[in-house]
Amino acid sequence: MGTLDPCQAAPLGDAGLTSYHAVKRSLHLLGPGSTAVVIGAGGLGQVAIQILRALCAATTVVAVDTDAGKLETAKHMGAHLSLLSGDETIRRIKDITGQQGAQLVLDMVGIDPTLRIAAQVARTLGHVTIVGLGGGALPVNFSSPPHECSVASPYWGYLPELMEVITLAQQKKIKMLVEHFPLERADEAYRLLHDGKIRGRAVITPHV
Repeated sequence: MGTLDPCQAAPLGDAGLTSYHAVKRSLHLLGPGSTAVVIGAGGLGQVAIQILRALCAATTVVAVDTDAGKLETAKHMGAHLSLLSGDETIRRIKDITGQQGAQLVLDMVGIDPTLRIAAQVARTLGHVTIVGLGGGALPVNFSSPPHECSVASPYWGYLPELMEVITLAQQKKIKMLVEHFPLERADEAYRLLHDGKIRGRAVITPHV
């Protein structure tokens, strides 16, 4: 990985590649005046925001989360707008998109409430991309998601895309937030992840 610190770059092969693949498949929708919504501003969402900014400079990136601290991080990562998830979220996104909805909605959580938001803020002919493994169900009826809106649940990515992710990191266009733990604190790292207290990604580093 050249000049990249392996401990810092470790999550690029997971969170980095997963987010990159999810964004890249929808790049053709993201021209000037377009909007991309990232639901969930944890480790995956933070990378997705940076990738959107790096690959689609003309796109307005909106971050949605229930945690104000993660939304602050999302702003530092490049989100143009950060919204606390709630009753007003759908209305705010509709307002900023001229009532049309977003071209791309990335659900990095995948639970019932986030999927409900995703279905309602996407636009006709847009993409809803379910990345999170929360096990929720997307509400589907005649008007949800909007007409001819595509829904996909991509998983991970491809080796050439990983090389592109590494290049972006080397160019300092994306950066992983990493918290390091020695091997003997691995259990603690998992507990913190479970409780949502890791800011980005946890990396376990054995002593050499």
